Amino acid sequence: MSNKLMGLIVVVIVALLLIFSSMFRVNQGNEAVILKLGELNQTRDGQVKVYTPGLHFKIPLIEQVKTYDMRLRTLTVDSSRVVTNEQKDVIIDAYLEWKINNISQFYRSVSGNDSRAELLLRQFLEASLRAEVGKIDIQGLINNERDQLMQTLTKSVQDQAKKIGIDVVDVRIKQIDLPETVTESIYQRMRSERQKVASSIRAQGEQMSESIRADADATVTITLAKADRDAKEIKAKADAKAAEIYIDAYGKSENFYNFWRSMQAYQASFSGKKEDVFILKPEGKFFSYFNSSNSPDSPVAVKAGVSQVK
Repeated sequence: MSNKLMGLIVVVIVALLLIFSSMFRVNQGNEAVILKLGELNQTRDGQVKVYTPGLHFKIPLIEQVKTYDMRLRTLTVDSSRVVTNEQKDVIIDAYLEWKINNISQFYRSVSGNDSRAELLLRQFLEASLRAEVGKIDIQGLINNERDQLMQTLTKSVQDQAKKIGIDVVDVRIKQIDLPETVTESIYQRMRSERQKVASSIRAQGEQMSESIRADADATVTITLAKADRDAKEIKAKADAKAAEIYIDAYGKSENFYNFWRSMQAYQASFSGKKEDVFILKPEGKFFSYFNSSNSPDSPVAVKAGVSQVK
């Protein structure tokens, strides 16, 4: 083999190596920049040139390619111990979703190092947690203020992350734990509050019960008073009617009226038990009709009256 041919082969091989080393490919979901002697390669207008997915070329040995994952990533921040506005410790597990949105700023801020970027994001989130959780109490943190807290954290971390070329899409709280001493203190307070509520409800119930009983007693008293008044009115009317009848009868026949009243007295006296004993003088006025000879009060009439009464 001649020296010319050998030299040609070497030139071809070197050319092929240069061609292949000048080519680079950016995969889907990634973007790349070129470093030229350690500096970011820029366009004529001073902007950093970013290479999107596809096949590209560089100057071998002089330019170096740096590829970055532009997809959404998740960073977990566990067991952050923070203090509420009640000076109570809570342990919060959270995570955030982030992605690179400015490669040149990302490279200049953290030298394009993902681990360094995540360390800064972790510090941003922990600082925001301390600041925001310190404004609310445990009750609000556990219940109704949790969603608002996550929105506030997202905005706070976003503002800080933009400075290093990162977009924080969302911040979420996974879990909130309480130290054992804090948990017992909260349980004690909850028990005390529930006891106060129960006592208040019982007091209201007793007050309502007393009110109902008082109303019922008043209603009964009014009803009984009305019934008694009505009964007295009826009795008074009946007595008046009876007196009217007696007076009318007395006016028509005084002797017969006296006779009839005596018959009623005899009936009331002699209709009792057999062992009842009456000690009366025969010549007394009570037995006057037994001895009278007047026509309406004759013994025959008396006997007839007594028989009728019996």
